[in-house]
Amino acid sequence: MKKTLSILIGLALAVSVFGQSDEALSELTMTMSTQGPDYYADDAPVAVGETYLLVYVKAGQTFQGVRSDESLVNTNNLKATTSQAIAGSKCEFKAIQYAEKDYPAGGTWVLVLLDTRKANGAPGGLITGYSDSEVIPAAKKAAAGGANLGGDLKVQADDGKGLSVGSVASAPANTPDPVIAAVDPKGEKVDVRIKNFTDAASYEVQTRTSLAAGNWEPAVGGKLLQAKTLGVTPGPAAELPVTLDVPANDTVRFFRVIVPGGK
Repeated sequence: MKKTLSILIGLALAVSVFGQSDEALSELTMTMSTQGPDYYADDAPVAVGETYLLVYVKAGQTFQGVRSDESLVNTNNLKATTSQAIAGSKCEFKAIQYAEKDYPAGGTWVLVLLDTRKANGAPGGLITGYSDSEVIPAAKKAAAGGANLGGDLKVQADDGKGLSVGSVASAPANTPDPVIAAVDPKGEKVDVRIKNFTDAASYEVQTRTSLAAGNWEPAVGGKLLQAKTLGVTPGPAAELPVTLDVPANDTVRFFRVIVPGGK
């Protein structure tokens, strides 16, 4: 779901002249931050240390999202820099200096909040979700002398919230289809082992009590399974283990493993 955001983007031109041409030494500067508070898709405030990504969208291109391994879905665009969340669930203030030739004025900027929470709720895992955000036009270079390009752009959220995660990150295109290799019931626990996995994708074990009716639901303890955070190395014989909670009165239960967001 696209959200209106609270973003401060300042654009200015810095010009240095030390015996070289203005063209060679001129650089643009930009500041990035959010007013916050920013939120995850489950309405939890963004944790300190969470990642924000600044994306440059080339002229004629669109921002199409972020994959779990931090790559862009539209590879024609560029990841410019990252920043982090600070107290107050907001993006820290960050100043950036860059050459216009690398990020021409015909393009646009998109500031993206990522959800990298691991199973324990702390940031630092694979990307599972990202925000949609307003597009900010890239700055044009001013005339020699460095005229100001327009101060801060402020966009106020209609619902009092800031930037919000609303889209599910997809796995890399070459992610193999995971397979459940074994299911071992142990009272109110079930040990499940998954094969054919990668460390670039998140997995989720889902369950249902009957194949005849009902929806698949996330198994308790079976979400945000990531080989990287679990310390498991992928390989032909490798298995990703998970222990699920299963109520004792569920005498018939079926399991499947999926990649949230697909490929």
